[in-house]
Amino acid sequence: YEETHCPAPEKKEAEVAAQQASLIDIASKFPPWAKLAFIPFGIHKLNAMQSQCFEKAFLSNVNLLVCAPTGAGKTNVAIMCALREIGANLKNNVLAKADKFKIIYVAPMKALAQEIVAKFSKRLKALGIVCRELTGDMQLTKDQIAETHIIVTTPEKWDVITRKSDDVVRSVKLLILDEVHLLQDDRGSVIEAIVARTNRLVESSQSMIRIVGLSATLPNYIDVAAFLKAENGTLYFDESFRPVPLSKTFVGVSDANTVRVKNLMNEVCYLKVVKSAREGHQVMVFVHSRKETLKTAEFLREKFNDEGET
Repeated sequence: YEETHCPAPEKKEAEVAAQQASLIDIASKFPPWAKLAFIPFGIHKLNAMQSQCFEKAFLSNVNLLVCAPTGAGKTNVAIMCALREIGANLKNNVLAKADKFKIIYVAPMKALAQEIVAKFSKRLKALGIVCRELTGDMQLTKDQIAETHIIVTTPEKWDVITRKSDDVVRSVKLLILDEVHLLQDDRGSVIEAIVARTNRLVESSQSMIRIVGLSATLPNYIDVAAFLKAENGTLYFDESFRPVPLSKTFVGVSDANTVRVKNLMNEVCYLKVVKSAREGHQVMVFVHSRKETLKTAEFLREKFNDEGET
């Protein structure tokens, strides 16, 4: 097999200094009510990525596509977009009823939906925002939906709701699509249907529904931005915006026999796991399916036993 190593990108001191100087200060740039979502939680400044998103996320209503590496802080961008909509429905410090506006957060997995509900509920509680999960495992009554400002759901669940419930859909003012790069996945057609239906509703009712897409780095982000009608709100951030620099090693296994290829890939995986573990690092191994997960785990267990590793 062959290996190709890509070292982590290094930031120049001048770039770091420029980014630090341009960080958005929460206390001076946000209105008093919006600060409640940041300062009580120890967030006094936005990071470099979030600072560049601030103007379009919080000070405008344009559709957004934010492409940034994992861990760059896209959740805070989503919160800024939510705060923009909350502010539009806040008069004399009194929040409009939940049936007047709804924010929909579409997360790809139920586990992530639960995590988002916990984060948003905690951060926006002081503003009187009610955030609830609506998935296959967590149903809401009609009354509960009516009194909920932020509904966190999955693509499949929201797809069903948009086909059936006009009342809920017509009160939506902001649609946040997390992990929008899954458009290329098997479930991509569901996300396409959601976006198409949303755009059709905007055109037919002449209403305003803002669409915000959050994604890992995409090679064809310009095409995705056009699909989301976010050409004026496209923000792309490369690997240098990762909070922890990431080095990459690509391992190429070439053999005509697929069985030998799998065996060799497992051997390489074992060597990499042992090396990282001996250096005191934690290790995560990702494979393509649940079935392969079990097979890989069993191989590593047997290999560890055979080699006497603990």
